Amino acid sequence: MGLLIAALLVTYALPFPLVSGFMESYGRVKEILRLMEKENDAINCHAVFNFDPDFFGGHGMKCDETYYRPNETTVSCCGMQVYRDTYWEYLRASSEMREKLHLMVIFAVWVFLTSLAFGYALVDAAVGLAGDGEKEILKSIKAGLKALPALVAAELLTFVFVLIALVLLAIPIAIFGPFGSFIAGILATPAFAFVVPAYYFTGNVGVVGEIWRVARANPGGYFTLGLGLSIVDVFLILQYEYYMGALTLLLLLFLGAVRYVINSLGALWVYVETIPEEEIEGEI
Repeated sequence: MGLLIAALLVTYALPFPLVSGFMESYGRVKEILRLMEKENDAINCHAVFNFDPDFFGGHGMKCDETYYRPNETTVSCCGMQVYRDTYWEYLRASSEMREKLHLMVIFAVWVFLTSLAFGYALVDAAVGLAGDGEKEILKSIKAGLKALPALVAAELLTFVFVLIALVLLAIPIAIFGPFGSFIAGILATPAFAFVVPAYYFTGNVGVVGEIWRVARANPGGYFTLGLGLSIVDVFLILQYEYYMGALTLLLLLFLGAVRYVINSLGALWVYVETIPEEEIEGEI
């Protein structure tokens, strides 16, 4: 638990002031886009209705009046018809967001690296507790930092193979429409989660074979892990769209904790369940 708290503080709480401004701007842009969609619907609806009010009114057609402002100038933006003042507000918010984008890139890289290091540390601590019943937090963290370069290389190699697999499955996934991206997440996220335990037990950077073995021998565990990670990722994405100040940080810590547990300890459990018992005894 202490290691998990340290992971959350370092991964999310420490760099949060760096990206809070970007998250606020991003949330504002998404809010304006939602307003633009409503204005577009109202403008187009009234354009059709006003073409023949008697005919359309007689057939029960009604338009939303909340977002309709007659006699105000409209412009085209993002494939929509919106009011000019909303458009200018969108441009200002987008400009502010772009100015802070580099901070979000730094944050994303930081989360990627620290998640790998602390994910390895959590796996190391869990294996140690399962073995002799004790493990020092600092030793596990040092082990994670030491393994970080190899873990990054393993993640990049896994990314290449996952990308190839998704390209080959692009047409079947596309059949499901918007739900297809969720299916792609279920297929892809477990592969990246298994990088840490696979490297921990094998010591090899090329862990694709191990990941494929787990997916083939334990598909139930593989896809259950993918479903859990995909659901958490959906909520992580949503909370970026609705910036709520300090509450956003609390939600980020909560969702980050859930993801850490599933991504490291959950992946470890599924991986170990798939390893022959004699190999497990040899490692522990």
